[in-house]
Amino acid sequence: MNPKSETYPAIYIIFTLLNAIRRGIERKNMWREFRRQGVALKPRLAFWVAVCREAGLVKDGDQLRVTSYARQWLNKTPEQQTFHLIESWQDAPNNKRVRMFRKKLLWKLKYDKALTQKDQGALRGLEALGLIDNGKLSTWGKFFIKGEGALPSTGQTKPCNIQNDQLMASLPQHIDLLWDLEIFLRPKAPGVYPLTKRALQFYDGDPYLLIELLERLMGKPLPSQTKAVILKQPSIHIAEGIVLEFSSPAELKQLRRQPVFRKYMDEFLSPQRILVSREKAKGLFQMLSRRGVYLHRDQEQDKAGKKRTHFPYKPATIMSPVGKSVPMLTVIENYKQLGQALDILYRAPGYPAERRRITPLFIEQRGELTYVIAYCQTRRAQRTFRLDRMEIPGTW
Repeated sequence: MNPKSETYPAIYIIFTLLNAIRRGIERKNMWREFRRQGVALKPRLAFWVAVCREAGLVKDGDQLRVTSYARQWLNKTPEQQTFHLIESWQDAPNNKRVRMFRKKLLWKLKYDKALTQKDQGALRGLEALGLIDNGKLSTWGKFFIKGEGALPSTGQTKPCNIQNDQLMASLPQHIDLLWDLEIFLRPKAPGVYPLTKRALQFYDGDPYLLIELLERLMGKPLPSQTKAVILKQPSIHIAEGIVLEFSSPAELKQLRRQPVFRKYMDEFLSPQRILVSREKAKGLFQMLSRRGVYLHRDQEQDKAGKKRTHFPYKPATIMSPVGKSVPMLTVIENYKQLGQALDILYRAPGYPAERRRITPLFIEQRGELTYVIAYCQTRRAQRTFRLDRMEIPGTW
């Protein structure tokens, strides 16, 4: 779904246009870049290209190109930029009569002369430059055209900040650094740069240069989580709570349809297991008890089946089985209890056998098939394996 188009100042539109040209976007598709960022392109693209060409920011030919003067122009004061844009708007048309008409229009606005219907139609260009508001001169228009009033204070430069995995920047204040940042990142909207894995997939350069640039924009070190995403470091999601295992996937599926139950569920682990925080667990247990659901803990089973022995348990007998082979499911269950990884040979349909290193998490029975839900260290993600497609040396 495309964002709702909003009206932005001229500097935002020019900055977006210049960076779209730098990315090599064709002129016929350039309107898509404005639409993607939610920028209302009024007037049309031809108006802004003509103004930027007259201002010396772009070169028109078979393909638009950004000039070396563009970056210097972007770093000028808003006052210098506006005066230059007014002159560029006046001199942009190739027709001499049109240029004289615009010059006369500025004279009429300066001395409060009556405007014709044709003059009213030409005000759209000045409105896009922020000089006209509802058919009359704005505060900026009175200052630049009539020389009345004063420019509003820009205030102190505020550092950028990160909100919801997005870099929030004030475009006029950080224009020079954002000009460099646009090489690495595509903005979601003017001054809004996503820092997610999906957004960073377009960047193939040195990640440390990007981190240095972001820290200069923020004025402080980058958060560890954002830095790990940029460096593509493996991460571990730590979820604290209580795992509830239902006797069958059908029972969990039926409860998930109820809104009262869904508000207690923090994370869906598998068709048979959910994760619940300790704060919500008490209320959930009471609700399930009222519905006749029997609750038991693994500790009860361990206590009943615990046997005293003089010799300590050695996991090495599982990791390297010797002698008579043991059931595969028994080995996997022991590794699950120990929280250790084991090597398996997995034969997916249509693919050759592949060696995987997994850490078993859960074992589920779905009909006549048995599935092992494990963290695959080879793929660095949670995966589900069918037991009959797995092979472990020394098991059957």
